[in-house]
Amino acid sequence: MGGLIRVWGYTLGCRLNAYETEALVDGFCRRCGALRAAGPEDADIVILNTCAVTGRSTARSRKSARQLVAEVAPRGGMVVVTGCVAQVAPEDFSGMDVLVVPNAGKAALVEETAARLGIACAPEGDPGEGAPGLFPLEAPASVPRSRAFLKVQDGCDNRCTYCIVPAARGPSRSQPRELVLAHARRLSGAGFREISLTGVDLIRYGVDLYGGSYDLPALVGDLLRLGGFRVRLSSVEPIGLTGDVLSRLALPGVCRHLHLPIQSGSDAVLSRMGRRYGRRDMLELLDRCAALFPGLALGADIIAGFPGETEEEFRETLELVAHPAVSYLHVFPFSPRPGTPAAGWRDLFLHTETVTHRAGVLRSLSRGARRRFREGAVGTEALAIVEGRTDETTGRHICMTDNYIPLLAPRGASEGELVRLSIAREDVCWETR
Repeated sequence: MGGLIRVWGYTLGCRLNAYETEALVDGFCRRCGALRAAGPEDADIVILNTCAVTGRSTARSRKSARQLVAEVAPRGGMVVVTGCVAQVAPEDFSGMDVLVVPNAGKAALVEETAARLGIACAPEGDPGEGAPGLFPLEAPASVPRSRAFLKVQDGCDNRCTYCIVPAARGPSRSQPRELVLAHARRLSGAGFREISLTGVDLIRYGVDLYGGSYDLPALVGDLLRLGGFRVRLSSVEPIGLTGDVLSRLALPGVCRHLHLPIQSGSDAVLSRMGRRYGRRDMLELLDRCAALFPGLALGADIIAGFPGETEEEFRETLELVAHPAVSYLHVFPFSPRPGTPAAGWRDLFLHTETVTHRAGVLRSLSRGARRRFREGAVGTEALAIVEGRTDETTGRHICMTDNYIPLLAPRGASEGELVRLSIAREDVCWETR
């Protein structure tokens, strides 16, 4: 393969996957002299980062691999399949002309791919303070986005009966404090004014490295002391999110936005799921979140139609997520994941129509909650970051407030800029997520 190499990445699934895809593309550019391709049609190397969290995402991963091979292989290019499906079910890609690299091999993916294609590849640079750490050892700072993502944790020690993530990502591991701060300095120096902390189980940050002496709130405090950016938290598990931890996270500079994978509002369902909290715990947590973060946008993951879920148990979930603190939902119809305990409870599976109906009810409730939350913010002051995407009708950039409300940015505002404005009804992007 001669000439300049072009590389393109495609992500399925979570923000952590998206961050790692960008790090891999960045690695090819830094180490192999590659250029970013505009799409698969221009790429010599395509990285497909797969998701196994549901049956639908797994099927989409297989379909995407076939489509990308059809696009790239005839020109002599290579499709590299990595991520969670590559980790837990690599056989799903047998017979396809792809290189399969599991999550555990992502750190060596650039070097391995380059060797397969006969491309020169410089060694990875010294990550500096605190090495060794988690992949990636260098945060990608060339990402064309308004906010930067920063991976601080990976893996999960919880054993929820429906979840494939521990098998796909391994046990909980933390990025050393020194590396996190070094990455944040680099991102801030590259001009990012918002850094979103990502991980599989953020609330477990530091447990493996520091015991109880240094945790997520302590890390957030150190990041804010660097200055120059605000901090957004990605999904935070309620398991371990105590009142003390929550109060220590309520700092100036932390975005008023929390996303909690609550999953159900029924004690019986939560018990079958293997979640180590109950309905009352969640009600108290929601109350505390609202009190500590005025104007908070609070989202929740909910699984619809978990095996054995009765009408009464579903109503309990509806009552919980109707709490005034909840501003939107991410709804997941139950999807059996091979190898998990819940996948074996076939006699408890609900009829597909029942699961679909319940998911629809939850999504309808979410739309109402989202609109009420945005209505309540009209007339308030906000600090918003200007994004690259634009509104189709007006052509203006969209900006996102710290409490997750999309607005039309002031005319002339540039991507990545922080703007202070009063939220006017006509500037709210009501249908935008």
